[in-house]
Amino acid sequence: MAALAATNQETTTEPTKISHHIIQNVSKQDFATSGTVELDEFDYLLVADSHGNGMNKDYYINLFGSIVWDRFLSGENWKEQLTGLCNSSFNLTKNAGTTFSYVKITSDHFEVTWIGDSSVKIYKKGAGEPRKDGRPGAKLVWRTKDHDYDNEEDIAKLIYDATFNYTTAWDIQASSPTTMLSKKAKTFKYSNGEATNMTRCLGHRGTFSTLGMVTTIIPRKKDAFYKIVAGSDGFWQVMTDEDQALMVDNSSEVLAQKARSRWEQEWTHDDSMGTLTKNVKIPAHNWDDVAVATWSN
Repeated sequence: MAALAATNQETTTEPTKISHHIIQNVSKQDFATSGTVELDEFDYLLVADSHGNGMNKDYYINLFGSIVWDRFLSGENWKEQLTGLCNSSFNLTKNAGTTFSYVKITSDHFEVTWIGDSSVKIYKKGAGEPRKDGRPGAKLVWRTKDHDYDNEEDIAKLIYDATFNYTTAWDIQASSPTTMLSKKAKTFKYSNGEATNMTRCLGHRGTFSTLGMVTTIIPRKKDAFYKIVAGSDGFWQVMTDEDQALMVDNSSEVLAQKARSRWEQEWTHDDSMGTLTKNVKIPAHNWDDVAVATWSN
């Protein structure tokens, strides 16, 4: 059983406004960063969750760590360049890939670009029902449609490819802060041997990026207050809709530490077939890495 790898990487551009935080476990494959590009007048959040083994294990974490993102994201063709970098090496991207979720924050809109299942959620403060303590609530106003095993639109597009197929599998997702649900999942496979649990991601010699990245622009209302949370699946997998106030109120560091504590806690396990088992702990070697980036005004 591997010990916890110490791993905090955090940069805070302005306290509590824009930050990112990472807590790695065994695989050490999550990446996050955040910042401000003053010349082009935008803030940004970035989260990536890579996968691979052996000689490919650290390929993406090293690649993303070597990029000067302030300069890179200012380029006109950064999406094409990033795809090329992530897919170019035949040997180093074999059986290895990564998600990529990026939020560009300007004075009048949010521009979100993603591929894979590292989710982004945008909350509007003061727009929801008041909390029990009387403080203003918040409302989830937008979230990514992730390229995960539940993305039926992607599956419908890919199923006509004779080299593509999938098998059923199981995954876990918190259904409450104390209940962990086993849920049906899928593993997607191509005849060239590449496989993953997402319909799209970078890497894998370009196999899973044929449908491309998605970019959506969300208008930003003047004088409104927002909170944006971007995270790897190791974060969102142990979070639920009940955690909205937690998301809105806290920095990336607090959120990452909360997620890590949930990986460590005891759960009531719901096998989705009618059986509940109390006081179940997830083995330490199965705790996922956690990466979170947040922005608020």
